[in-house]
Amino acid sequence: MSELARKHTKNYFAMITGVDEQFGRIVEALEAEGLSEDTIVLFTSDHGNCLGTHDQVSKNNHYEESMRVPLLIRWPGRIPSRRDGLLISTPDLFPTLLDLMGFADDIPDEVEGRSFASLFLGGEGNRPTSQLYVWVPVGQPAHGRRGVRTERYTLMISKMPDEPMETVLHDNVRDPYQLENVADEFPDVVERLTEDELIPWLEKTGDPWLSTDISS
Repeated sequence: MSELARKHTKNYFAMITGVDEQFGRIVEALEAEGLSEDTIVLFTSDHGNCLGTHDQVSKNNHYEESMRVPLLIRWPGRIPSRRDGLLISTPDLFPTLLDLMGFADDIPDEVEGRSFASLFLGGEGNRPTSQLYVWVPVGQPAHGRRGVRTERYTLMISKMPDEPMETVLHDNVRDPYQLENVADEFPDVVERLTEDELIPWLEKTGDPWLSTDISS
């Protein structure tokens, strides 16, 4: 694991430095043109990277290093400067940005994400209780890994052909580095997260993964 980390981390950090410098040029240009207060600037990513932790080189797993991504939004005079633990997901960005720009009525009904513009602007509004995790093997949409991340827990359930179903539960408060699988120790938490969080997500998205008995 240390060899993987040494091999990949320096290049990754170098890339971060390069992106930071170029993104800074965008912000400076907006300020130089007097456009800062009329421009919403958002910086995010599609995934994180384990860089050798958990013996994982890259993404496609449920660990914090892979699941958590940067999300910075800037709108001087409208969005107050602060940090927020909002459990927002990528599909929420499109409706949120439309709402911030005054186009809430134009958000298509088929959009699966939710607008959290009110939370961005004033910190008020309903907050999601979980984020969905999905990994689908190529050509097998009814298999793979599904899970949720809440403010405290990460749940991952894997169903692959010819393999026993695997359930992983991490308590991210007691075990922030996710070194222990406590699914067998807390079956009530697994059941609650599955019934109250995971299944509603999968029903909402019409995920065929549900066609296989989740308790088998």
